[in-house]
This record gives sequence, structure tokens and C-alpha cells, in this order.
Amino acid sequence: MKWIKTLFLMVVFILVILFSLQNREEVALRFGLYPIQNTLWEIPKLPLFLIILGSVFLGVLIGGIGDFYQRYQLKKSLRQNERMIEKLNREVETLRSSGGLPLNPLNGSSDSG
Repeated sequence: MKWIKTLFLMVVFILVILFSLQNREEVALRFGLYPIQNTLWEIPKLPLFLIILGSVFLGVLIGGIGDFYQRYQLKKSLRQNERMIEKLNREVETLRSSGGLPLNPLNGSSDSG
């Protein structure tokens, strides 16, 4: 299975290199409001592949941060639920030991047979 992953990564790497070689033209990115031409933000000219790969990297980074936040929230909820289960289990054991709850709740008797 590891060799499939390695082969896949090699193919992706080769495709990225081919993409980079085919998109070397330099472009300038501009951002500004159309009617107001004086307030224009422009980066210096960069190869097109750098801009595209940088955008993909930024998208993956933002998605990864969102995923980590969601995992954090799920783990936090899981810990809270586990604490609640432990608390309820202790309460059930306390009730059983004080005689307030039958030992076998399915048939209501205290015998196991």
C-alpha cells in the first residue's frame, strides 16, 4: 500500500513540474475598484504557475485550519460526553448500592438468573 502512495505522489510531482514548465509567462495581479483607478493594488509580475500553485496552497491551508477547528470542537464534545457518561455511571452505581435501583433493570428483579 505504501508503494501506491509513493507512486501517486511521484505522478502528482511530475504533473506539477509539467504544469510549471508550461505556465511560465509572467503576469501581474491587480486588485482595485473599476471606477476608481487611482487606488489600485498590484503585485509585481510573477510566473503564472507560482500564482496558481500559491492559490492552491492557500486554499489547502485555509481548509486545513477549518478542519482542525472542527476536529477540536468534536474532541471537546466527546470529552464532555465521556465525563457525563462517567458521572451517570457513578450515579447508577450509587443508586444500586443504596437499594434504590434493581440490579437487573430489564426484568426488575435483583437476581441474575
